Amino acid sequence: MNLLQLLAELLGYARKLLPLMELYAARRAAPGQDSAAQEFQQSTAEMLRDQRRDLMELKSSFEAIQQRLKVLNEQAIAGQQELARIAERQRAIMIAAVISAAASIAAVVLGVILAVRR
Repeated sequence: MNLLQLLAELLGYARKLLPLMELYAARRAAPGQDSAAQEFQQSTAEMLRDQRRDLMELKSSFEAIQQRLKVLNEQAIAGQQELARIAERQRAIMIAAVISAAASIAAVVLGVILAVRR
């Protein structure tokens, strides 16, 4: 499981838990309720909202990073393809140079043989 999936799962839990916490706080808010319990419920609900917001920001950041990595990967693939084309051209030039050198040597040898025969 990658980090983005884990983050999405945590975000799903936070989404489900927040309305339940708010519903629980609303049901428990009776006139004679303990103020400490009510304060705890409110702070817990606020904390859940903050965590949900943080998770959403984190998810957005991960998606942006994932998009950048995808672009970098595409650029790396394009660079590899270009290097392969350059290597192929260089190989063809090297083969042509070897053939040219062999032809030059053959021409020199033929010239020497013809010069010796005269």
